[in-house]
Amino acid sequence: MNAIAIDFGSSNTVIARWNIASNQPETINFENLNRPAPLNCLVPSLVYVHNARAEIVEIGQRIIDRGKDRPQPRLFDQIKRRLVANVNYVPKLDGVKVTPEWVGKQFLRELSKELRSQQIFASEIILTAPVQSYEKYLRWLEECSAEIFAPNLPTLQMPRIRILDEPTAAALGYEAIAPSALVLVIDFGGGTLDLSLVRLPKSENIAKWGEQIGVNRSEWTEHKAEAIAKTGYSIGGEDIDRWLVQDYLESREEIADKNTVSNLSILKFLMERIKITLSETEIASEIFFDLTKQSAIEINYTRQQLEKLLEERGFYRVLQSAIDELINRSFNKGILKGDIKHILLVGGCTLIPSVRSFVEDYFKMGKVYSHKPFEAIAHGALMLSQGVSLQDYLFHSYAIRYWDRSAEQWKYQQLFRRGQVYPTRRPVELLLRATQPNQSEIALTIGELESRPTGAAEVSFIGDQIVMQFDQKAKETFQPLQSDANGEGIPQAIALLDPLGQPNCDRLKVLFSISDKRELLVTAIDLLSHRQLLTDHPVAKLT
Repeated sequence: MNAIAIDFGSSNTVIARWNIASNQPETINFENLNRPAPLNCLVPSLVYVHNARAEIVEIGQRIIDRGKDRPQPRLFDQIKRRLVANVNYVPKLDGVKVTPEWVGKQFLRELSKELRSQQIFASEIILTAPVQSYEKYLRWLEECSAEIFAPNLPTLQMPRIRILDEPTAAALGYEAIAPSALVLVIDFGGGTLDLSLVRLPKSENIAKWGEQIGVNRSEWTEHKAEAIAKTGYSIGGEDIDRWLVQDYLESREEIADKNTVSNLSILKFLMERIKITLSETEIASEIFFDLTKQSAIEINYTRQQLEKLLEERGFYRVLQSAIDELINRSFNKGILKGDIKHILLVGGCTLIPSVRSFVEDYFKMGKVYSHKPFEAIAHGALMLSQGVSLQDYLFHSYAIRYWDRSAEQWKYQQLFRRGQVYPTRRPVELLLRATQPNQSEIALTIGELESRPTGAAEVSFIGDQIVMQFDQKAKETFQPLQSDANGEGIPQAIALLDPLGQPNCDRLKVLFSISDKRELLVTAIDLLSHRQLLTDHPVAKLT
């Protein structure tokens, strides 16, 4: 199987393939796209738009090398974070609305071109997605991948496109972990913090993982892996860079124009270097050349100063909240904190010594692994091409929207709870009736229910700023799987009523189930005419 894995990250992207000769994954290095050594396994997740209408763009390290990485309307970074956060701001370039989906698509298209230029034609492409992403992100990733990775030669078949959540891929990337081990993956990158607790298969032969895959816990076999608990927050290394810039500007008066775009761009670049250096040494220094005064200023930070800044900005409180949340969910599955012996660190933020120390202090009885912080996800995803599959569960809860005539407001009936294993054994059955006289149809609008427990940190993304609030009360929100331009939910299915429906009696029996491909299937039966209006109709991919 000629497989390619792409770990599309907020700050950096890793592309890997399976080396048949060595029987090991290897990272692909693209000239002018990858960062310089020693980080030459990474492609900066940057897009510079030359002409939006003609879809002419540049990506990766060549943008930095040509000095185009300073904040400007045609430069786009944090692409995945914007996709995950559902940012509504959409700029217009060359008469084209440049949405996060459009930018992400251009980035993947350029990667596809580079693969072809190196005569790499994959029969399978595995992409990874953050655990907390909404259905909109996964649907976009699948749809645009199928389009841009279509072969340009008639003799080649369309590659199979697959998606795997990033924490689970990381667990597979650290292949030294023992069979049946409980593994906690902490993926702390440039824009997201994702945690996943996974139990690896019992089989000692990794090559056989996934050969005998069941779908329910009762059908457990030695070759299946199980995802036990997941959680995620939108915070990462890019926030640390901004906090350092803000801290320095607040403490210095030498910089005449603190809002000068060029100054901020240079400062952010220098602060990223300082952050990286402080992961290895106690003191970091950089020279800042102030364009407004034509003078040089030396910037000095100690590791202690950085840690104090992180404490003040609530960085460790978010990390604490995320781990506590995962531990609580694991406890509900019968897993105690002391049962977790293997903790895997991936992502650039895990190189920060205080982050590693924090995790080691929290899990004193476990062992922390950190030798593949950048490549574990892409390399682990490749294991799927070698026969590894997962028994997984839904990360979100799902509900159907209905109109309550007596209360005169929309309400939601839950269909599947977070943690539901798929495919389902038995369908969920609902009886629906018309909401008004002589109704011609009943629309089925499905959405995700998201709830944060009391005391969790609420992290939101406003423009380029991260906003954190603590001690929030638990709240539940309904996010339609599809929305129109005004944000109104679009029905996933419509059952036509003939004769017309009346509000005084049950009219429709609807059966909801989930396939082994995470598809939500709907069967609708008209109770009056006894006709089957829909039969296992696929309406959405769930996460």
